[in-house]
Amino acid sequence: MLGLLITLIVGGVCGWFSFKEWGVVWGSVCTVLGFLICWMILGLILRRVLMKRQNTIQMIMQEAQMKINRQMEMFQRRPPSSMNAAREIVEKIQFAAVRRCLEEVETFKSLYKWNLMLPRQMNAMKIQLHYQLKEYKAVDELLGKALLMDPQTVGIAMARMYRRNDDKLDRFYKSNARKFRGENGAFLACVYGWIKVKQNEVEKALKALNNAKKLSDHPVLLANIENLVNGKVKHYSNAGFNDMWYALALEEPKMKPQKQRQMGRGF
Repeated sequence: MLGLLITLIVGGVCGWFSFKEWGVVWGSVCTVLGFLICWMILGLILRRVLMKRQNTIQMIMQEAQMKINRQMEMFQRRPPSSMNAAREIVEKIQFAAVRRCLEEVETFKSLYKWNLMLPRQMNAMKIQLHYQLKEYKAVDELLGKALLMDPQTVGIAMARMYRRNDDKLDRFYKSNARKFRGENGAFLACVYGWIKVKQNEVEKALKALNNAKKLSDHPVLLANIENLVNGKVKHYSNAGFNDMWYALALEEPKMKPQKQRQMGRGF
């Protein structure tokens, strides 16, 4: 809001002085030029500030990933007592990093006055962070206040609608699916298809997958179409999307069984 106000004032001042000196035509031209130049300068400054703060968030997550990698190496040298114990240790590291990221996102509030869309963009980021913490109430509160422009956030919204048995899910998918193509479009189609299969609406699932096929030849998409066409509903799987899929918490990744250590080894 403040950014727009400043650009209007600058454009108006440029136009006024130009009008007095050179007349209506040049006055109008200078008004537009003054507005555009000021808008671009303010946008560039804001973008740099945003990038700096976003890089801080990225660094927090990268540091957490490095800690997790070191922890996984330790697990290989000295296996944990159980897979649940290992998962709890990893989640503790992840959750601590995510909470630090949420604190960092709050610092963006001072910039909201410069861009009307920034609060909705930050809410989209908060949705992903709260979802990782399994704070679903906070996610539901933010969904109506966020700009859903990336496939992960749209996927989260679909997952929450599925969990809440929201009858607007079909309409929501149709209105958002058209924004994406390629792997992103295939991912959302497969998420929607998985939900429809769980709801025993295989025909809707197949229709969505076939529509997505027009814009993508992703192997997971093609495999799911083939499984549904051949009646192999139980073989429907989104595991090929890896973290994109498992981040929605609709399905747990399959854990490989730990090899038992032989007596006399590893002690």
